[in-house]
Amino acid sequence: MLKVAEQIVHPEFRALSDRFAERINAIKGIRIRNDRTLELIQRLHLFKDTASGTGDSAGGALTAPTRAGKTTVIQEFLADFPPVRLGETDCSPVIYCEMPSNANTVSLGAKLLSALGDIDPERGTAAFKQRRVIEAVRERKTKLLIIDEVQRLVAKDQGKVAHAVADWIQELMNEISRSCGIILVGTTRARRIFIRNGHLIGRNVPALEMKPYATRHDDPSDWKLYRSYLMTFDSELQRLGGFQKSHLHEEDMASRIHAAARGYPGATARLIHITSEAAMRLGDQPTLSRELFAHCFDEMWKFSDAKVVNPFLTPKPPAVELVWTKDWETSFD
Repeated sequence: MLKVAEQIVHPEFRALSDRFAERINAIKGIRIRNDRTLELIQRLHLFKDTASGTGDSAGGALTAPTRAGKTTVIQEFLADFPPVRLGETDCSPVIYCEMPSNANTVSLGAKLLSALGDIDPERGTAAFKQRRVIEAVRERKTKLLIIDEVQRLVAKDQGKVAHAVADWIQELMNEISRSCGIILVGTTRARRIFIRNGHLIGRNVPALEMKPYATRHDDPSDWKLYRSYLMTFDSELQRLGGFQKSHLHEEDMASRIHAAARGYPGATARLIHITSEAAMRLGDQPTLSRELFAHCFDEMWKFSDAKVVNPFLTPKPPAVELVWTKDWETSFD
C-alpha cells in the first residue's frame, strides 16, 4: 500500500490541478476596473500629489466593508509606483504596510521601517523608530505612506481605540507633512478611530469610501453600471477561463448576484471566482448556473450568521435587506 506522501504525488491526485489550475489562476487574476475602482484610484493619485504642505491636508482615509473591493484598489494603485533606483538609494514614491495585530507604537514603527527597507527595523524605542521613519521617508523621496488594516486599532467588543498608536501616527504625520501624506485604510470599524481622533484626517481632505452599486429601483443608471460590470466579467470568463456565456448581466441573475454581494464589486468578484472554480470541479460545467451560485453563496458565507436567505434559491430575486440582517463585519466579530 502506498504511503500518504506517495499517494499525494500519485498522478490521480494531480488530476484536478492538471486540468483546472491554469484556468483557475487566470480567472483569479481578472481585475475589472469598474467605475468605483477607477474613481478611488484617481482620488488616491490626486491625494498623493496634493497631500504635502500642511498637516491639515496630509492625512486621509479609505474605508469599506470586508470584501467590498478596497484591496483591489490598493493593489492597482501600488502597481503604478514601483521603486526606482537613484544612485545608491531606492526612490519609493509610495510605501505600503499593514497595521500589526495587537499593534503598539513599537510594532507599528518596526513595520513601517521594514517597508521602507531598514536593515534592522526592530532596533530602538518607539520614538527612535519614528525618527528613523522620518529620515527614511525623506531619503527615499516618499510621497505617500499607506497603512492598511487600521481597524485593528479598534477593539471588536467595546470599540475602544488604541489612542497611543493613533497619537503616534498623528505625530509622524505632523513631522512629514511638508513632503509626504498618509492614507489610513480599513474596514468600516476603522471609522471609530477618525471619530475619536479627527486630526488623523485633514480638514481639507474628504474620507474616501467604497460604495455599493444601487438597485434598479433606487438608481437605474447606477444599476446599469453594475450590469455592465457583470457583462464585462462574463466576457473575461469566456476569454480567460474557457467558459461559455453565462448571461450574468441579465435582470434576474444580476439582481440575485447584487443581493448576494450587497452590490459591492469586491464581494461580487469573489463570489464569481468561487463559482467559476466550482463549475470546473463539479463536472466541468460550461456556464455558471443559479444552482452553482446557490451552492457557492452558502460556502462563501458558511461562518457568518448575518445571512438569512440564499438569493439564488428564492422564486424571485430578494431585496438586500431580506438576505442580510446585519453587517458582515459584525457577524464575523
